[in-house]
Amino acid sequence: MQSVLLQAGYILNAETNIWLRPGYGGIAYSDGDQVERRIEQIVTTAKDLSVFSNELRSQCTDWPSLYHLSGVRANILRPFESELDGDILEIGAGCGAITRYLGECGANVLALEGSLRRAAIARSRTHDQSNVAVVAERFDQFRIERKFDVITLIGVLEYAGLFAAHEYPALAMLERVRSLLKPDGKLIVAIENQLGLKYFAGAPEDHIGQSMYGIEGRYQTDQPQTFGHKFLVEMIHEAGFVKSEFLVPFPDYKLPVCILTSEGLSAPDFDAIELACQSITKDAQLPERTLFSLERALPVIFRNGLAVDLANSFLIVAANSSEYNPESDVLAYYFSTDRRSIFCKKTSFVRRQGDIQVERHMLSANGSPEKLDNPDLFFQLPCDLTYFHGKTLYREFVEIVTRPGWTIKEIQRYFSKYLEIILEIAHSEGHACSSQPQDILFPGDYLDAIPSNIVMTDAGKAVYVDREWCASEGIPFSYLLFRAITSLMKGISTFSQPQDPAVATRGGLLLTVMNSLGLSPGEEDFAKFLRMESELSAFSSGVESRIFSTWSPDASLPGCSGSFPGEALDSRLKRTETAKSVAEKFAYERLTEIQRLQTQLTATEKAKAYAESLAINRLQELQQLQNQLTQANTQLESIRSSPGYKLLKIIKLASNRGRQDV
Repeated sequence: MQSVLLQAGYILNAETNIWLRPGYGGIAYSDGDQVERRIEQIVTTAKDLSVFSNELRSQCTDWPSLYHLSGVRANILRPFESELDGDILEIGAGCGAITRYLGECGANVLALEGSLRRAAIARSRTHDQSNVAVVAERFDQFRIERKFDVITLIGVLEYAGLFAAHEYPALAMLERVRSLLKPDGKLIVAIENQLGLKYFAGAPEDHIGQSMYGIEGRYQTDQPQTFGHKFLVEMIHEAGFVKSEFLVPFPDYKLPVCILTSEGLSAPDFDAIELACQSITKDAQLPERTLFSLERALPVIFRNGLAVDLANSFLIVAANSSEYNPESDVLAYYFSTDRRSIFCKKTSFVRRQGDIQVERHMLSANGSPEKLDNPDLFFQLPCDLTYFHGKTLYREFVEIVTRPGWTIKEIQRYFSKYLEIILEIAHSEGHACSSQPQDILFPGDYLDAIPSNIVMTDAGKAVYVDREWCASEGIPFSYLLFRAITSLMKGISTFSQPQDPAVATRGGLLLTVMNSLGLSPGEEDFAKFLRMESELSAFSSGVESRIFSTWSPDASLPGCSGSFPGEALDSRLKRTETAKSVAEKFAYERLTEIQRLQTQLTATEKAKAYAESLAINRLQELQQLQNQLTQANTQLESIRSSPGYKLLKIIKLASNRGRQDV
């Protein structure tokens, strides 16, 4: 690759180790100076730069660091891992999150990045990978005599209009990309859907930051622009690609945990809705409150064949050759990668001889998860099994609490059923358990027996799936119930208003459920539960700071912060009075601030007027001095040109010569 870059006129910068043309100044694109300096500091000082680096994961504390450092980013390309070899061109490398993954796949990677600082960070992230070259260059000015097996546009196509003077910049970019592909080459595109479901639910457009901006088509020519499914299909075809396939990443392409294929979306014996719904709240950019329940809307959308049209993002493979045939036996991928490297795994739903198999594979070759020394917790890779078509208990809970006016009795019946099901599974596996909830002790591998892992098959059988986290000691039902309830509260984007406001908070719901099952946990019990959850979190993630200091009992359930049907009038009046008092205080503070600013403005205007007056006076004085100087110069010139002055000069000259003769 080096010889090709040299022939194209690029020079390797010895300080940053990036390739660039002489005089290249970079593009004006940044997440902000402070943000990128922090990312640069983290990357340049980190010892472990790998995709699954525990060190980098511990630095993921906000959205920019998640986006630039998280190993979850690489999930978007994992379905194509077997094809990521040969020569790969990555357009828009950013700070190197995807670049690092491509390098670890063993391909010859040319990473193109327009920003000089980002290119330098990407090179730092891959400095130990000799198969990676980073070039600082604009794509519209990129010229090289090389064709590629794979080209990626991960979060890049939407920016085409910012850096290309063309009537149809995205189309022009696709056409140019196709010209750089080998005859059997492939283009991989990841981009937000202009008509994604979460944007209808009120999520702001990712690049502009305003709700409904993309849906209403308000894009300007100098702004990033996303596209809908139909438009992208037609544009890819117009660019000359022979075939294209759309996959759907959930919650979106940036930090995907689930990727559904076209086969998975169309298979009648596979429930893709389950994976999609359980991915919703893993969207780090989802607003705190949505206009409707995404979990309730998704099943309707899937059943009506609109899963692709209303997906939040697209993952697209476009090929130059009609002979390209992607794997047709894989229905879906589910990735568990926001965890300690030795625990990272991929779950594939694959059709084998007519049946659907659930296959698990560990993704890291660094160590064995069974050998991690911990006296209380351990990991076991769930065995492969035949897929069970049905509905999880998580989905049943969603259907209850996303219906306006849901009641305490419904919740009590649900969790009574949950207890019966867990006991039934334990008995069927030969475990003897007490019939009294406060005395029940489940086996250690029931630590993960939460509603999202309990499938009720179409035949009515309960199946406990994905039991990977285990405890060395038995699991008290009180702790398992705490885990079940908190996981459900965390896994639902929006609750509807309950009939009784007492269960509209996290603490109200949890205590109501536990008390209805004969459990009366106190402060010491909750402190113990939090300590156990913190130990599991630190053990699984490899990040010691991932601990829980509170379970936020006073916080409202998502979507339940407004008034409630049947709520007492005096209670609603009190809330209104409180809101009014806060608003008045806020208004008074703002009025005081406005008055202060007005005073400052008046003083500034007076100072400005005085300064202008002073400047005018000084200018007039300067003009008078200039006039006097001009008059003096005129008088001097008049004297110098007079006969008397000339005679004096001659006399003076003669006198000087006389002295020299003496």
